Amino acid sequence: RAALDREMSLLRAMGVNAVRLYAGVPPQWVQYIYENYGIFTVLNHAMGRYGVTVDGVFVEQTDYSDPRARALIRGEVEALVEEFKEVPGVLMWLLGNENNYGLVWSSAETEALPEGERDVVRARYLYSLFGEVTRAIKDIDPSRPVAMANGDVQYIDIIAEEVEGLDIFGANVYRGISFLDLFQVVEETLGLPVMFTEFGADVCHHQAEQDC
Repeated sequence: RAALDREMSLLRAMGVNAVRLYAGVPPQWVQYIYENYGIFTVLNHAMGRYGVTVDGVFVEQTDYSDPRARALIRGEVEALVEEFKEVPGVLMWLLGNENNYGLVWSSAETEALPEGERDVVRARYLYSLFGEVTRAIKDIDPSRPVAMANGDVQYIDIIAEEVEGLDIFGANVYRGISFLDLFQVVEETLGLPVMFTEFGADVCHHQAEQDC
């Protein structure tokens, strides 16, 4: 409680009205932060971004084509929503964290393809799972929006096809001084509001052009 009071009082003084917290935060913390500081929580499940344990074995690179991994991830998210759906202060559900940058698993199906096509096939498995989970969340809690945290707008055409029911397109965006055409691309492809789940400039944009 002392740590929450210290940190949340600083955030409230900054004018913060919502924080992004990963699955694992206790429900009573979410409620305490909201009731005492007026700060909502965007509750984020990583969707296997940092590995998954299948049949007791930890797999560092999640294979989104594996039915066991898919069922496990979906079950975790469903349990999370059931646990938190009545908790005051939950603003929305957020899925993943630039999972499109971790499509590196190997399988007989992907290895048989030309190298340039492998990531596209992997991406479709990834986003079809996002679609399944989005619809499952809405069955449990239709009152809150569902968002994703994609890596920029990569694979946005596949997202449009596979992630039916998504309410907000969240993205980690590191384009430097400008977001360039991001808003236009999202509007034309998805027609959804944009939420920046991370943003900034990479080290290249802090150096002179000739140094990049």
